[in-house]
Amino acid sequence: MKYLSLAISLGLTAMIFSMSQATGEESGSMSMTLAQWISEHFVPAHWISLDQLHLLIRKGAHVGEYAVLGLSYALTFRLFRWPTGIMILLGLFIALGDEASQWLSEGRGPSLIDALVFDFSGFLLGGIIGRIVFCKINVS
Repeated sequence: MKYLSLAISLGLTAMIFSMSQATGEESGSMSMTLAQWISEHFVPAHWISLDQLHLLIRKGAHVGEYAVLGLSYALTFRLFRWPTGIMILLGLFIALGDEASQWLSEGRGPSLIDALVFDFSGFLLGGIIGRIVFCKINVS
């Protein structure tokens, strides 16, 4: 079980890094398509502009994907009995590394705000939820 959890955590990390390699145009197009669909089907036009909804979706995706990652690593670290402090540092390292890797993508660049405010805080949120949920798991 613990090696499966580790494999899933590493796989999610690789998936996040691979999504960061999309060009700025590809990344923006994916989230804009979703924003347009949500705007057309669920959000009255006077509530929020399409640009604001698009920004909300983009930043929400950062938090969401990193919350799932933090949850996954919380289980992995619990199963291996690794220290939580190392998990927190790992989350920070992944967030900073992921953002830095965007230098390699056309039309994109790293953002310290994305890394710290959205990615790392999402990781911490998922990690905290994971620690609460998984605290009853017997790892003996």
